[in-house]
Amino acid sequence: MPERFRTLDLHELKASKVYDLLAGLVVPRPIGFVSTVSPEGTPNLAPFSFFMVGGINPPSLMFCPVLNIEGEPKDSLRNARETGEFVVNLVTREQAEGMNEASYAYPSGSDEWKASGFTMLESERVKPSRVAESPVQFECRLFEVVQHGEGPSAAVYVIGEIVLAHVLKDMLDSEDRLVSRFKPIARLGGSDYLDLESGKLFELERPKGPASSSLD
Repeated sequence: MPERFRTLDLHELKASKVYDLLAGLVVPRPIGFVSTVSPEGTPNLAPFSFFMVGGINPPSLMFCPVLNIEGEPKDSLRNARETGEFVVNLVTREQAEGMNEASYAYPSGSDEWKASGFTMLESERVKPSRVAESPVQFECRLFEVVQHGEGPSAAVYVIGEIVLAHVLKDMLDSEDRLVSRFKPIARLGGSDYLDLESGKLFELERPKGPASSSLD
């Protein structure tokens, strides 16, 4: 009987190939649109497709930012680590183009809010703003940052406790139960996305500019 599987030792592959494999195989993935603020008050906004809910007691979630080419933290990670706060906003099809624009590798300290066209909405318990256009927003306080590995391809897990959740009123009944299935967009491999509302696939090419871009 022919061998049905090709066995890969991911430790022997280039980091870029490992990323492509994992990003294309572990699908679909929700997108965490993360807003942070630096200790000096500079806001930052960036999407992450390596993102998932954690537990319920306490309610928690996590996102995984990559390091820059020198193996140093980028703005989202640095801000969350230094201030202990961040907001995760979920993304609908209507927000996709703006979310994609915010994924560009702008220089540190740039205003992704202005570039992506989203509206700041004041949070209640943390300093980073919520994305007003997002139907669901989670205010989070940092629990722990766990780094596994070294250099630009190291895995970094930012774990946050959800202190407040904001959900559009028409998505909930009087007992705070979802009255309909929430249908955001989801990340697939390469430039592919899935619109859960329509069930259709669509593509978004990463923004082009003087520097390469990524999901932060």
